[in-house]
Parts: sequence; structure tokens; C-alpha cells
Amino acid sequence: MTRTMQWLLLILSALIILDFTHIFYFNIFTHSLPYGIYMKIEGAPKRGDYAATCLTREISQYGIDRAYLAQGSCETGTVLVLKVVQGIPGDHFIVENGSLKINGHSYPIMGKDSSGRALKLFYDQKAGLLNKGKYILLSDFVKNSWDSRYWGGVSIQFLLKPLWILGHNK
Repeated sequence: MTRTMQWLLLILSALIILDFTHIFYFNIFTHSLPYGIYMKIEGAPKRGDYAATCLTREISQYGIDRAYLAQGSCETGTVLVLKVVQGIPGDHFIVENGSLKINGHSYPIMGKDSSGRALKLFYDQKAGLLNKGKYILLSDFVKNSWDSRYWGGVSIQFLLKPLWILGHNK
């Protein structure tokens, strides 16, 4: 075996071991955040932070049925959803005229997904203040991400710190 192959196997083995620690997350599947390596961190979520969450059973099932979500370790059987915190408890939001507005900033809501299928909104409330423990998670990496524009406010399991990002700086 060549020296290059030995190094590649060592690196691959280390990445696999790190993935099983549930401290490091490798984003190679979702377009919602830049591809790269992220580390789980503690702290109170702030606007602009990267976050991970599991979705409710109803939203997860919709995501599985539409192939928006892969199988994973969440209680619902899906992968964690990785997004950016854009709305925090106390922020004012409203869904109107095809947009989600947070404190006056507008994020367009698409009527159809990339396959031309109508998109369902899962909002319990279409206007108000975000309650304690609820956050609006959006993708600032792709404009047609399936995110809180469709699900509403969600809880966050933990925050992520980017360690190495391929081709995108935050």
C-alpha cells in the first residue's frame, strides 16, 4: 500500500470515529448549509448562529415522503436539520403576501418545490412574537430551502460551530 493510500485511510478512519462521537457533524448531504465539518457547541442561540434540530413527527413525515429529509437518528427517524438562526424569542413575525417577515426582513415563501409540487405550510400561528424556546431557522446558503418559512418556529437541539467549510465563508 502506498504512503498516500495509508494517509487517506487514516484520515477516513479518523472522520468516521469523529462522526460517531456526536460532537462533530459532517455536512455532505444538505444544501441548507455549506458543505464542511461542524462541531457541536453549548450556549444560548443568537441570530446568525448555525443550529441543528429534529422536526416534529408530522413535518418529518412530510419531509420523508417528499425526499426532503433522509433517514437518521432523530426520534422521528430522520436526520437532524441544519440551518441558520434568523428569528429568536421575542422577535415579531408575520406570514403574508408570499413572504415570512421577521422584524421587517422579508424571506420569500415558494408556492411549489423544485419538482413543481405545492408546498404545505405547518404554521399554528401566522403572526405574532416568537415564544420562549422557539426559533426561526432559515438557510442563507440557498434561496429555496425547506425551512421555517414552511414549518414555523421550532426548538433547537444544539448549536454548531463551523470548523472547515468548503467554498463558502460566513
